[in-house]
Amino acid sequence: MRITDNQPLIYSYLEKMNLHEFFSIEDLNKIRLCSFEKGENMISEGEPLKEMFFLVEGKVKVYTLTSEDKRLIIRFQKNPAMLGDIEFANEEAAMNSVEASTECIALRISYKNLKEIIGDNPSFLLRLLKSIAQKFRTKTNFTTFLVLYPVEVRFASYLLSISTDSMGNLFREEMKNSSLIEIADTIGTSYRHLNRVIQKLCNQQIIERIDGTVHIKNINKLRKLAKDNIYE
Repeated sequence: MRITDNQPLIYSYLEKMNLHEFFSIEDLNKIRLCSFEKGENMISEGEPLKEMFFLVEGKVKVYTLTSEDKRLIIRFQKNPAMLGDIEFANEEAAMNSVEASTECIALRISYKNLKEIIGDNPSFLLRLLKSIAQKFRTKTNFTTFLVLYPVEVRFASYLLSISTDSMGNLFREEMKNSSLIEIADTIGTSYRHLNRVIQKLCNQQIIERIDGTVHIKNINKLRKLAKDNIYE
């Protein structure tokens, strides 16, 4: 993570998220601009969280760990988004882990400063409530997704999420066979079943295997199979 205090840039991002009305010029020195590399951890499940992140660029992966320490995806979230809002409201440890799926930029402010500046602002509290409600709705649907959607839909959604940026544009993404065990755990299936699904999608000309890696071959077919992407 790289941290800067470029106040003009910070203010421009506040404007982009329609947050500038909540902060004065004097408040800008309490906000930091953070840059994260793809794959970098931003929040760790179970650890104390003392800061709110406002995601202004990029996409993140939100996941939880099972009792066997396996990752299980809850959702992908793209900018603009609040990270740490539930913990801010409940004053508790991080509920889930958050990892940068692309290069990400976020504004960071401590809970202490946030409470002092806008903790009692009705407009901000309403925005916070809407963000939290959306996340609980997503988490409620999460179990339903695992039950109702077959593995090929979950895999297509996962592949679509890691292969598009926050604006939905396709970029090159390859998956090595060695990572398929982790992906199987992440979407809640077995490595053997995932291999069968990959072969099926190869036969349907949606993806292809080349030199031990998986590539998207037909993005339109993939989007159709993903059913508008159940993870987003």
